[in-house]
Amino acid sequence: MRLSKHKIEHLSDKILKMLQDHPRMHPSDNVDLVTRAVDDAIYENMKAEEEIDDEVEKLVFANKNEISAMDMDVGALRSQMKREICRKRGFVL
Repeated sequence: MRLSKHKIEHLSDKILKMLQDHPRMHPSDNVDLVTRAVDDAIYENMKAEEEIDDEVEKLVFANKNEISAMDMDVGALRSQMKREICRKRGFVL
């Protein structure tokens, strides 16, 4: 999933608000630092997902002859490959 910088900032603000509303969390001293950390975490997560998508595309391309010979649903196959790669890496979609 690709998100714009604006959308990432919007999500960071919502997460910060949730943290501030939590009775045991008080990030009011370092709001900018918390927001940047959340921005970075979202960006890194998106980057990792893009790398997984790239790996899936490489696998599909490398096996395109088998896929077409078996008349497989490429979309379903991509989803299955992505879930499996994510599971092996411990990456949660």
